[in-house]
Amino acid sequence: MEQLPLPTSLAEVEALIRALYQPNPPETISKIQEVLHRLQRSPEGWQLAQSLIAHREDNIRFYAALTLIIKLNRDRYKLCTALATYFMNFSHLWPNCIRHFIYCLDLGRGAPVDALDDALSTDILVTKLDRQKLRAAIWFATAFVEEVGKTDLNAPKFVQVHSRLVKNGPDVACLLARGFSPPSDHPNLKTQGEALACFQAWILYCQRASPIPELVSPLRQLVSPAIHCFADEELFHPTAELFSDALANYSSFFTDEQYADLATLFESPWAAEHYQRLVGGNHEEDGISFGLLMLAYGDAKVQDLMHSTDARSQRFLESLSGLLAADGYLVGDDQIFVPALEFWSTFIETMTDDMYSDEEAAQTWKPYAEQHLKTVVMNCWRKIRWPSAETFAEWDSTERTAFGEARKDVSDMLQSVFTLEGLTLVSFFAGLFHQALAVQSWAELEASAFCLGALSDCISDSEEVKFDSELSKVFASSFFDLFGESQGQIPLRLRQTGLALIERYCEYFERNPQYLPNALNLLFAAVGDSVLGGPSARSISTLCSSCRSILTGEAGAFIQHYQTIRSSQVLDSLAEERIVLSIACIIQAITDETERLNMFEELYTLLKKDFELAVQLKALPTLLNLQNPDYLRGLDPPNTQSIPPVDEIALQIALRSTRCLASMAKGMQDIKEHPVDLDSEPPSPHANTRLSGLQQNIMQVLAEVQRVFGSTGEAVEIICNIFRAGFSETEPGPFVFPPDMVTEYFVQQRFETPRVGTLLSTACSFVGSLYRGPKAYVPAQLVRLVPWVISILQGLPEPEADTEISQNGICFVDKVMAKYPDVLFHPHLAPLLEFFFLFTIKVLDGKEPLPKGAAAEFW
Repeated sequence: MEQLPLPTSLAEVEALIRALYQPNPPETISKIQEVLHRLQRSPEGWQLAQSLIAHREDNIRFYAALTLIIKLNRDRYKLCTALATYFMNFSHLWPNCIRHFIYCLDLGRGAPVDALDDALSTDILVTKLDRQKLRAAIWFATAFVEEVGKTDLNAPKFVQVHSRLVKNGPDVACLLARGFSPPSDHPNLKTQGEALACFQAWILYCQRASPIPELVSPLRQLVSPAIHCFADEELFHPTAELFSDALANYSSFFTDEQYADLATLFESPWAAEHYQRLVGGNHEEDGISFGLLMLAYGDAKVQDLMHSTDARSQRFLESLSGLLAADGYLVGDDQIFVPALEFWSTFIETMTDDMYSDEEAAQTWKPYAEQHLKTVVMNCWRKIRWPSAETFAEWDSTERTAFGEARKDVSDMLQSVFTLEGLTLVSFFAGLFHQALAVQSWAELEASAFCLGALSDCISDSEEVKFDSELSKVFASSFFDLFGESQGQIPLRLRQTGLALIERYCEYFERNPQYLPNALNLLFAAVGDSVLGGPSARSISTLCSSCRSILTGEAGAFIQHYQTIRSSQVLDSLAEERIVLSIACIIQAITDETERLNMFEELYTLLKKDFELAVQLKALPTLLNLQNPDYLRGLDPPNTQSIPPVDEIALQIALRSTRCLASMAKGMQDIKEHPVDLDSEPPSPHANTRLSGLQQNIMQVLAEVQRVFGSTGEAVEIICNIFRAGFSETEPGPFVFPPDMVTEYFVQQRFETPRVGTLLSTACSFVGSLYRGPKAYVPAQLVRLVPWVISILQGLPEPEADTEISQNGICFVDKVMAKYPDVLFHPHLAPLLEFFFLFTIKVLDGKEPLPKGAAAEFW
């Protein structure tokens, strides 16, 4: 849109103003407004307003007045800032700047600083100022303290500046006392808003410079007139902001009498009306401001409120707990819940500290405080209920995230309450759970399960048994029957929380194995669900790991159940890995070696078939049959509408099975700690032909997978993870491969092998694990491994070409040097060591920090 040119005469300006109020197309009016705004913001705006302010036409006079307001608002801050800057540079020439500024405003002209000696007192001078001049003085006082406050209080350059600012405090108090008084002559020219902003700026300065009694004392006299501003509806928000900020950040500013005045204010009909609007769902700016004001007062007086048993304190605490029950959904509608929860978290922490710091002191206040905590807990329980799916769908991502975070905050608060209430709190939620279950109130049932889950980490091992009777009210109820038989009618959120509750109390099921089958059946029933599959598999893994010794007799049933699921549907890849891990944990706990190997082989055979299928499919793509679930395992997600190349399907089948094998290796790790004597010779493991055969078979499968699918590198990384699982073991097992078997695998790898840096890192771990076996085996392995590692380093065109290879190669030789130095002095290693030494020196001269650090550690 083309701009109109600026008018060149007063007559043209008047014509534009008249045209603005005449019927014109919207585009014309918009152009005229733009020109007039440019005029108002221009340097000539002052002169223009002065020329038009006495015009006979109302519209033109209104434009002139509006121009003056705009110029004042834009230019006053520049002027006030300039004066404050002058003070900071020449404070010794203008020490009483506030009083002098007021004096000049009263005279209507500038006056020498020395003239203040004959001037009236400041409290009289301010009464002589009209509202315009009074407002200007307050503007200057505000900018003055803000600008000086930006400087360093302790810098020698500004020490005297701050000292002289403090001496202006009494004059500011006189000025603001006049500013807080309602105008009798010009009701439309209120100055209370400016006075509040100025007062807040000076309180903030006091907080930073505290303690300064000579400044705080006169400013405290303004608290009472500031409180009176609450009565003015237009001033409510800035007044509430001032007191909320001061109470939260500088509570010592207020005297006991002033706190009493605020307490009286909160009991007034005015406060009751604001409170009822807030808890009734008024979460607009004024409603939130009043709630934050109450909470700031509560934070400032939390100790006194906690210890007081008088009726006023109890009523106020009751009101604060009521903020947790305001109408509206948590976060989405109710903006006061989270700040209120923060206050009560502080209250609980204060209560805990007080009770345990002096346990012998009389605590007559404790029953009162505990009663408030019960109300808080109940309100939070009601508030954290999920909204309906329709309502939740209307929220944006920020609101949804905030809702989840608020529930976590409630969880943290409940854990703090547990410190005080313990068994009583668990019993309370168990009762609510049972009540909600009886009437199938899903939202209340989910909230109860969530709260019980939040307390699981609080129950210490020594106290677990005494909580079992209360937990049995949950897990021995119709909980499992309802979840298992009525999945269609139970909301998804409740099912998620219920499954998580089982996982969080896995130690309970370990102590009460009679409930374990029901729990696992429920979890397995949810494994195939697209949403619940992952969480339920994780819960199965946690439960089986914790209760493995109890479930050893069910290992065969678990494998059969897993096989049934595999044959009927395609599980989520991560969920399947967790289920395999769970079964392996149970197998590991079987004490009879023959039975343990039987179960292991049965599970391993299922995975081995997948390896064989993947290799066959790679060789013969025509075998692909997407009607068979075994082939669908190569699609993630299993969508037959979008089919990748057959080679990709074969690769994914192989990788998925290899990851499951890695989960088996992890599950077969012994969770018991066995002492290791580093000085004695570890006994040679007794020969077990069957175990050796399994190990050889596993190695053949891994080698074949790497041969056929190793170009991606992911297969190599998973194989390394399988090796690492065995390195940490002290007892024989299917994945505790003989050292020569591991060494043979490593030396077969070449520089071109994908993820060769990961292989070197795994070789370092292997060297660290060799002390667990007979020492006689060690030299034979290292004599083969050291040349292999150095040959990998020799494949680098320069040391920094691949930092992972350089770092892990140096670390390997460093570890050998530290633990088995004799090996390095083998005659045939001399040429290789010469290369290695020169290689590390080059690395030290390089720029990459990780290899450089490894080389420095070596030398």
